[in-house]
Amino acid sequence: MGRFPWSLLRALVLLPSLALVLLIRLLKWLIAPPALLFQLLLGVPLALLRIRQPLRPRFVPIQEADLSDAAWIELTDAAEALAADGFVHYGDFRCDDLIQNAVLWLRLLGQPERGIGAIAARIEIGGGARPAHGFIEFATEFRDGRVLATNNLNLPYSLPAPDYLARLQLKDVWDPRALHVLHRDLVAALGQPVSLAKVEQAIHDPAGLLADSYAREIQTLIARGWLRPDAAASTARLSLWGAIAGVWRQAWPLASLHLRAADRRARRLLAEHGLDAEAFTGGAPGIVVARQPLPTPGAPVTARAGYEPVLPLARRTDPQAVLEAVVVELDRDAAGALLILEFRYSFRGCADQNQRRIRRLHGFDIVLDPEAGTLAVTAMEREFEQATDATEWAELTASTPLVPLALGPWLCDLDQALPVALVALDAQAGTGRAALDSASLYGNQDGAPYWQVVAWNGEDDPPLHVMVDARSGVVLPDT
Repeated sequence: MGRFPWSLLRALVLLPSLALVLLIRLLKWLIAPPALLFQLLLGVPLALLRIRQPLRPRFVPIQEADLSDAAWIELTDAAEALAADGFVHYGDFRCDDLIQNAVLWLRLLGQPERGIGAIAARIEIGGGARPAHGFIEFATEFRDGRVLATNNLNLPYSLPAPDYLARLQLKDVWDPRALHVLHRDLVAALGQPVSLAKVEQAIHDPAGLLADSYAREIQTLIARGWLRPDAAASTARLSLWGAIAGVWRQAWPLASLHLRAADRRARRLLAEHGLDAEAFTGGAPGIVVARQPLPTPGAPVTARAGYEPVLPLARRTDPQAVLEAVVVELDRDAAGALLILEFRYSFRGCADQNQRRIRRLHGFDIVLDPEAGTLAVTAMEREFEQATDATEWAELTASTPLVPLALGPWLCDLDQALPVALVALDAQAGTGRAALDSASLYGNQDGAPYWQVVAWNGEDDPPLHVMVDARSGVVLPDT
């Protein structure tokens, strides 16, 4: 009986919110049928009249300096991320033919050994009437002519994919390397022989490769009746059914439903081959884009020992990144012995582009699992800053945002700092022994390293923490 008033109060608080949500959904689906009819009546004639697709579009080779600032950031981030997986940069292109009142910026990449091509793209709508869209697509052609393409475009396609093309659309897999892992592993799971012809063409004629791929898709859509050719203008127009299908897929509120349906189909196909797309969504620290065994057997017990196999992998991921932190996850076994669950080495990089006055920042982790004997690289978190003028740029670049953490032979490592911290933590806990959570090695504003050890005294109590100087091994005052 004592709980009843609280349950009633909770129901009274939640009931208006639930009623509002239901009301909004009801209104949405009451409005949807006439809205769809209006969009079809208006959109189909306009699509028949205005939309033209070139039979063979022109991809204009450009220099990196010709890219817009936003396109340069997006394409450079993608290319640098994929360089760690052996992707080669074949060229940058601009196309104004494909999307009305829009510019398509492209960067063509390839992994010659596996026959995987990649396009990093950004669509910028003229006048800013609609937001820009960036995406990346990986493609592999098999020897029988079929193509597997995997992308993260966050827009529904207007027309169905051609018969030869299996297109996976994973809108929530935002990291280029994560998307590549899914594409690569699916190609391997299919077990079909891969053709290297397209990748070889990319080396000698990258613009021709882009045009050929698009022309093949257009001709297939013409053959299926979705498009009709206009040979005099070297373009293709939508057929009546093509216009209806295109408007239907892009209309509100069906566009989001089509996009989610494509995502579900892609995830289902991946799951049939033992691949979990959900593992590659979410925040960067939880996405593993590369994994390898430790080069030598034996689990390290100190941060410095673990750093030795981590450093070469970090250099392959980003040669300019610096170590900024080490977080060691701790626990105890049933007998009370200390367990080291993982070492997480956090790296951060900074790159300045003086001509554009852009500073790009990125960070990633390498996780060492002592029990499994593996190293795992996480996805990169990225951000940027852009100065408006020379004065602001000078102020921005006057100092570096990086705080390098050195692990020299002088380091008071985990095996020395942890016993000191445990004495202080047990003193804070009073009765009983503090339950260890983690030990983190950071550098302060002056670069001086220190350990921060965190423990719990009870489920409902605030965490306990102790800071230990990583040079002297002395407990630091809590400031």
